[in-house]
Amino acid sequence: MSDHEPLGSELRSLFEHLDHAGDPAGAARGFRQVSGEAGQEALGTRVRFVLSVADGRLQSVRFRAYGCPFTLAACEWLARSLEGRTAEDARAIGGPLDWVRRLAIPDARLGRLIVIEDALQRALTQL
Repeated sequence: MSDHEPLGSELRSLFEHLDHAGDPAGAARGFRQVSGEAGQEALGTRVRFVLSVADGRLQSVRFRAYGCPFTLAACEWLARSLEGRTAEDARAIGGPLDWVRRLAIPDARLGRLIVIEDALQRALTQL
């Protein structure tokens, strides 16, 4: 897949169903919330994750992102993958090179995935 090709079927499905995009409602239910942000819109990518934690597990993972469809789909995949995990398990999710392979994202988008990783790590360090 080149940088200019359309999204593969898994990425397209993720992009079309951004169920974890937006603000969390967890604070009202007494969850502890932490967040992490990275990137700049002026540079093409900005990501913010909000993690709602209770009983040592990520109960809710929400994100706000500005970026290409690959960026948004990767954020959605991460949010889905992280919910229900412990903080330790969440830290073991891998990194951008793993995500490129797992999601068949073009190598040219690796820089955007690094922004996603930075935002996620900034949130996870607060757990």
